[in-house]
Parts: sequence; C-alpha cells; structure tokens
Amino acid sequence: MTTPIDQQPHDIQSDADLRYELKLVCPPRLLPQARSWIRLHPAGFTVAYPPRRVNSLYLDTLHLSSLSENLAGLNERNKLRLRWYGDATTNIQPYLELKQKHNMLGRKKRYLLPCQLDMSAPWSAVLETIRVHSEPDWQAILQTVNQPSLLNHYQREYYVTPDGAIRVTLDFAQAAYDQRLSLRPNLRIRVPSADNMVIEIKSAQGQAERLQEIVACFPLPRSRNSKYVRGLRPW
Repeated sequence: MTTPIDQQPHDIQSDADLRYELKLVCPPRLLPQARSWIRLHPAGFTVAYPPRRVNSLYLDTLHLSSLSENLAGLNERNKLRLRWYGDATTNIQPYLELKQKHNMLGRKKRYLLPCQLDMSAPWSAVLETIRVHSEPDWQAILQTVNQPSLLNHYQREYYVTPDGAIRVTLDFAQAAYDQRLSLRPNLRIRVPSADNMVIEIKSAQGQAERLQEIVACFPLPRSRNSKYVRGLRPW
C-alpha cells in the first residue's frame, strides 16, 4: 500500500540523482585522529566548505512509520525533516527535505520554505505555517507525516577530492531532543544518547569502485548509523 511519504515530489523520481552514502562511526575522543585520517588520505581530500552547525527537525507519522522502517532494516526507507544551519533556534528559515534510501544509495528533495518559523510557538502553529507555505506536493506528504518526533544538531566539517567526485563529512558534538510529548519545541531536555562521531563518504553511482578503495583506507568498519534512530532509540 502506498503511503503519502512514498508519493514524493515528481522531480525526485529519476535514478540519476542517486548517490552512495557510506558511514563510519567512532567515539568522539578520536576526533583529532579522524581529522588526520581525512586530511592525510591518499585521495587528497581538502576542505570544501567552512564548518557549521547542522540542525534537523524530523517529522513522522502518528505511528512513527519512518522510525519503524529503519529499525526493520527495510531496503526502501523515507524520512521527512526540516533542516537549517547555524546557531539560530527560535526564528529560522529551513529547508523541507525528503530523504530516500535504497540499500546503500540515497537521494533527497529539498524545498526552501519562503518564510521564517517561530520555534518558540506551539507545534500546532509551527506546523500550520509549514503547511500553508509549502507547495502542493509537499502538502500531500504533510497530511500524515506531521508529527514532530526529534530535533537534533551537530557540528559538521566538509571535505572533497580534487576533482570533486568524492565528498566526506565529519559530524561530531551531537545533541538530540525528543519532541513527541511536547506541545511546543523542546530545546531544553536532551536525550541521554551516546555522542558518536560519524564520517560519511558520498559519491555518484558511477564512482562505486573508487569509493570502495577510499573507504578501505580508513581504519574503521562500515556501519549503519541513523541520527534519527539513535535519537529516539539511544541504547
């Protein structure tokens, strides 16, 4: 049965935008070593973008379908979130993002909301503002994928190969806040989850062999890691 979150905006249907996303996880005490692994890698990674804080608000169905799909290990998974950058926590102008996974491949559709959100307002007001200012394709998804479930943030560093074909991000200093029982955004009570560090290596489908060679040079095993799942199921 098709659910609204599967009825994605029409221009995300093409396989051309699918990319590999491989993750390596290690404890935060290894941050200096992780930076060295990237900067001294034989692929020649350089800084692609200034580091910044990444913020995400995950929306799910009433029965947490996105969480269940991930916990069940389904090959086809979807997540809807709001994403914004920087230290702002009250007045924000986020992107709506629909992220899709197919085994190791992923893609996402983004839509910049044409307005600011007041994150000190009740959830009912925040969600209504999102709905009113979204395009019809997104409104269809938001009919049922409309439950604020988790808000998280972390620091991210960006690296890229000289030809721009392989990108690496390094995420650390993670914090998560459960939203399921809150009438308005909860930014005070943190989830007591482990602060893992995540190295994510990304490339287009045609770079699969090269991607494997690059991953093999890191002294870490590949791992499944979902910040959304870890925020709601920390142990």
